Amino acid sequence: MLRKLLTDQRFLFLLVGGINTLFSTALFVGLVLLLGRSVPSSLCLGISWSVSLILAFFAYRLFVFRVKGHLWLDFVRFAGTNLTSLLINLVALTVLADVLGWPAIPVQIGVTCFIVIFNYLGHKHVSFRRG
Repeated sequence: MLRKLLTDQRFLFLLVGGINTLFSTALFVGLVLLLGRSVPSSLCLGISWSVSLILAFFAYRLFVFRVKGHLWLDFVRFAGTNLTSLLINLVALTVLADVLGWPAIPVQIGVTCFIVIFNYLGHKHVSFRRG
């Protein structure tokens, strides 16, 4: 059973994505708590997103999609998919937390749930697509 799970691309995507999401969210929370309301939550999001982007690219490439070649093309498509999700995230976080005054941490956690689904579809059909 465990061997079957560890070869299932969907399970691996969720596992690697879950670990990356936890890392990115923990980094975001840490930055918000460390920097406080004096720094826009979108800056904290940008920092945590940038760090996790690089880590996630190599993790997905090596452990989930197991592709070879096209390193830079894959990275550009991966970054494009993630940039789109970042923009969605930034708009939602800015409006809900910075404009409406909702607490940034729960807002970010909620938005992250949507972003995970968006990223799965984008990476499966765009980032690591092979002919």
